[in-house]
Amino acid sequence: MAISIKYRPLKAFLLAVQTGSFTHAADRLGVTQPSFTALIRDLEEILGVRLFDRNTRGIALTAAGRDFLARVDRPIADLEEAYRSILDLAAVRRGSVVVGSLPSTSLTLVPPALRMLRAAHPTLRIRVVEAHNDDLVTMVRTNQIEFAIAAMLAPAPDLTFRPLLEDAFAAVFPAGHELAARPRLHWRDIAAHDLILLSRGSSVRELYDDAMQDRPETTAAASRYDVTHMTTAIRLVRQGLGITVLPSLALPELDLNGLVACRLADASARRTIGVLHRRDRSLSAAADAFTTQLAAVAATASSDPAAAARAGRKPQPGKRSTRVR
Repeated sequence: MAISIKYRPLKAFLLAVQTGSFTHAADRLGVTQPSFTALIRDLEEILGVRLFDRNTRGIALTAAGRDFLARVDRPIADLEEAYRSILDLAAVRRGSVVVGSLPSTSLTLVPPALRMLRAAHPTLRIRVVEAHNDDLVTMVRTNQIEFAIAAMLAPAPDLTFRPLLEDAFAAVFPAGHELAARPRLHWRDIAAHDLILLSRGSSVRELYDDAMQDRPETTAAASRYDVTHMTTAIRLVRQGLGITVLPSLALPELDLNGLVACRLADASARRTIGVLHRRDRSLSAAADAFTTQLAAVAATASSDPAAAARAGRKPQPGKRSTRVR
């Protein structure tokens, strides 16, 4: 036989036990005493037993009432804790997020967004996983991260993509390099030189390889040095070992003193960075809060490419500006 017991009569029962009085329990529940008595009576009728003995001195649990208390006290407490926990998650008072980020966005968008998020929701816990674009897409698909700050370089019907900003790639070389005299640079121009490229899986490498598909001999010989980190690429350029291609978004955070960064003119040397997550999974309230801050930082960066890098940071006296064209 199906039994229908509502939460309110159970809560009334527990409050009566805690206060030892229907009058005080009714005040705690926010109802009149007759309404409270009716809740207890309805519960007793459903259970088919008397839960309280009532007299002029107060109330006392019956044997059935004591047995019922032992069975419902903990479950009701657990239920209320579950409600409070979910309400806290919905109000972003607690929770954790694992997010994937491109190295360039970890340098620029993520730090100021985390600062803003902490100010608004100080109890949230955030873990940032840095990886190349291909790896981030895989981690989203396999639920290793909740969402990624990445580029969608190919159609993916199983993923949702919300654009944040546009970014262009720039060739970086010493100020005295022969490429410095060119007013515009293209993929084909840099392909003739020793290249220091970020490793396969990065968006710049994928876009370069796609642009060079009709020149397989150039692609095969292009990368003299294959590196993982942008700072390593810059150091190799300083040693005269070649030129590199890096995202413009990251340039304000890199030490390019004495170097030139020239944005590539090819339409294929651009990418859209955004929030990437599984189409069949909704973002948590904490993740939504984080993406809101990311969008705010990205909006500033879109109007000023160096703004994301400067957000929340004081200018450094004596630091020479990067030459970018």
